[in-house]
Amino acid sequence: MSNQMTENGASEAAAPVEQPRPKFSWLQPHPIFAIILVGPEEHPFGIQKDFLCARSEFYRNYFAERQNDATVEHILRLPSVPKEIFGLAQNFMYTGSIITDPENVPSYESLVGLWKLGHTLGVDGLCDKTLDAMVECRRLTQRIPATPLLIQVWKDTPEGSSIRILLLSWAAEYMRSSDARAEFAKSLPQEVLSELVVAMSSFDSVPVVQAPVDAETPIPASEPRKNVHYLDDLSDDEAHKAAKRGRQSLGAASLPEGTVDGSKQLLGRKAARHSLPKVTKRKTSAAHLDSRNFTTAQKLDFCADLLQRMLSGPGFWTRLVGPFKEPVEPAEDGVPDYLEKVKRPMDLGTIKVKMDNKEYATEEEFTKDVRQIFDNCFTYWKKGDPMWAAGEKLQKTFEEKYSGMNKWISKMGGDEGE
Repeated sequence: MSNQMTENGASEAAAPVEQPRPKFSWLQPHPIFAIILVGPEEHPFGIQKDFLCARSEFYRNYFAERQNDATVEHILRLPSVPKEIFGLAQNFMYTGSIITDPENVPSYESLVGLWKLGHTLGVDGLCDKTLDAMVECRRLTQRIPATPLLIQVWKDTPEGSSIRILLLSWAAEYMRSSDARAEFAKSLPQEVLSELVVAMSSFDSVPVVQAPVDAETPIPASEPRKNVHYLDDLSDDEAHKAAKRGRQSLGAASLPEGTVDGSKQLLGRKAARHSLPKVTKRKTSAAHLDSRNFTTAQKLDFCADLLQRMLSGPGFWTRLVGPFKEPVEPAEDGVPDYLEKVKRPMDLGTIKVKMDNKEYATEEEFTKDVRQIFDNCFTYWKKGDPMWAAGEKLQKTFEEKYSGMNKWISKMGGDEGE
């Protein structure tokens, strides 16, 4: 008796209750095999069933429903998966690697297919490793994916998925640095362009290398261009609303001829209004107020408000604080030596509990804990690691917002000098 499955069956069967991951050891006998017939030509790949179940959530569930099947050799099918992509997946399951030869790097198309296969079959660690391979592919080839592949990924992967975030960030980098961004914007569907505008709003002002969208065109040797902040002059709420307007109304067809940047035009009306001279209602500006004019209670109120905004949004805060909201769990987070290097763990959730319990006597105690998060990040991770970069972004934004304490208190009626 042969068991058969299709990719359609895979997507439908992935919903059952997740089975516990079996313990697997090559020291034990594993006499039962799964023969996976890949692609329309049914190229056979033979894998021990126990090993496959240990690595793939989908196959754990699949065989859990067939526990009474005494078949020694199971026949499975993945008819629409190219053999090259399944070969990459098999190599990863056995070796933990995707790029084994820097001279023969998989194409972006293959890596995108590999990510989707890893997501569908629930292969432990494959999606994350594929993203690492895509970053390495970019470094080695000095190219980024072509526009059609970006659109394909946007259509075929879940909203908020890691691969969409990665490719949108690359596209946003291109939009922020290339002289051809108008043409690029016109080549994107409305939905992709709208999401791209939101991604651009979260960028910090760091130098980037001008990257072509055409995967066959090498990155030209040029000086890094300084990023332009399209939302810098807006408040948190205004930036969130502007990004929302972009999701609702921005489309490639709406970009007029000669537009340098569609997202800049979208926000131009709001930015222009914001840049008009403001009417001075008070002689003493909040920017010139000395913090000694305010009470400790007022300063702690500001800290509580800032912390609340960090944890609850708007969207750019959500992206910044994600890795720092909860305590680090060394085993679950894959950093078993974390507590050996970090002697005073800290996270925003813990700070929120302390704030709610009124454990902070001064604003300095609050900022000491927040800055401890950054110290821990830079202690454990190395410069160039994604987590180091995430810590730098959060630190920069926090310090900018914290510097506005005097203005905030004055706006809330805390100017005791008058």
